[in-house]
Amino acid sequence: MELEDVPGQLVKALEPISRYGGNIQSIMHQREKKTPLGRLPVMLIFEIGERARLNRILAALRAMGVRIVRIGEREGAVRTTVLLIGHIIHTDVRDTIDRLNALKGVMVSDLSLAMGAPGQESAARMTIMADDEKHKNLVISSMRRIADRKDLLMITSLEAE
Repeated sequence: MELEDVPGQLVKALEPISRYGGNIQSIMHQREKKTPLGRLPVMLIFEIGERARLNRILAALRAMGVRIVRIGEREGAVRTTVLLIGHIIHTDVRDTIDRLNALKGVMVSDLSLAMGAPGQESAARMTIMADDEKHKNLVISSMRRIADRKDLLMITSLEAE
């Protein structure tokens, strides 16, 4: 979605999602990038149980002047979490995310980073959405190869095995 660059717009846009029972999983608010209309791009991932509720959310957002750019429904998507430990920043975390997002049926939906002291190792928790179990297995094996090349320790959740 695209939001006006004024205080309170993100909170305002989250209200209908909460009101209609959406469960927010991830928000990426890109303040450094503006759209051609001078707005801020925001990627929002949330779960909603029924199509009718999604339609109410979308109608409420549009009525508020929020520009919906793309809706990517991923019914039945599978989520997995991976922990990475090592020199995550120095080995280009953006490259890691881009490589995973380039896989068909896969998207990194959240990244939490705990940085160590300068020159020390960091830890990252990465949440990855996949279209199905097959794509989840593909992303786990790809992530293992990336971690090996970048000398990162990778820990998967038990359901990812």
